[in-house]
Amino acid sequence: MIFLILCVVCSSLLVFMFRVFDHFKIEAFPAIVFNYITCIVCGFIASAQSPIHVLNISIHADWLWLAVVMGISFIHIFVLTGSTALRFGVSTASVAMKLGLVIPVFLAFFIYHEAITWYKVAGIICALIAVVLSSQKDGEVHQAHVKGAALLLPIVVFIGSGLCDSGAQLGDKLYFSKESSAYFVLIIFMLAALTGICYLTVMTIRGTIRLHWKQVVGGIALGIPNYGSLLFLMKSLDHVEGGSSVVFPVVNIATVAGSTLLSVLIFREHLNRSNRLGLVFAGLCIAFIYMPQIIGLFGIR
Repeated sequence: MIFLILCVVCSSLLVFMFRVFDHFKIEAFPAIVFNYITCIVCGFIASAQSPIHVLNISIHADWLWLAVVMGISFIHIFVLTGSTALRFGVSTASVAMKLGLVIPVFLAFFIYHEAITWYKVAGIICALIAVVLSSQKDGEVHQAHVKGAALLLPIVVFIGSGLCDSGAQLGDKLYFSKESSAYFVLIIFMLAALTGICYLTVMTIRGTIRLHWKQVVGGIALGIPNYGSLLFLMKSLDHVEGGSSVVFPVVNIATVAGSTLLSVLIFREHLNRSNRLGLVFAGLCIAFIYMPQIIGLFGIR
């Protein structure tokens, strides 16, 4: 349970940091690249091993292919999510990203044969409702005209986010039931950083992006919870009773609720009726999914 709580805390701070970026006018993409560099530093500090040792172990690992795919995918999903927010609005981008939880949950039930119970299903339905309601914002500006391939952006973000979660799920099922996933997490961030540095170098040479110290500071502040969110997600998948069909709905919904509450407390963000109702469904989601533990806690039979 402690890993699940830590994952939710880190994920909530991660989402909240993008609200901070908007408040302080920090350009997101350079900060995201510096965030991945920070994740690498955090990973080496946590492993207490030299880069040479980590690379020597990882280069021969069975899971290396999965780490490469996930690392390259991570930064592309970030960019596509930003493009979706620009063209369709933040609410659409948020819903597309968070609804991706249905993909690993589907795999959990029908591929990995995790137990299907009525309270899990009820919790997942509440999670989907909560995501949609919590993302509705009054007066959000949308681009008036979207044509061509851009119309597919929300679908691509939905599938991409779900597949990234499914990659973590696959890693847990295939490789990390009996060994640590710390090196796996570190290699993912190294590939994401390398991909981001290549893009950022080209953009800087072309003059489309100008680097600023605020991007470095923002990247460091983003990178610490980002590293923790993936590390603790992998540990939660390995330790939480109920498996991925419990972990993904709870993490996604608790993250929405946690980041929303942080925005209310720190930025005095207004919650409309849909947002408040979304938080209610978020609570119902967690209550349903953890119903057996709640019943056991109160000694009800």
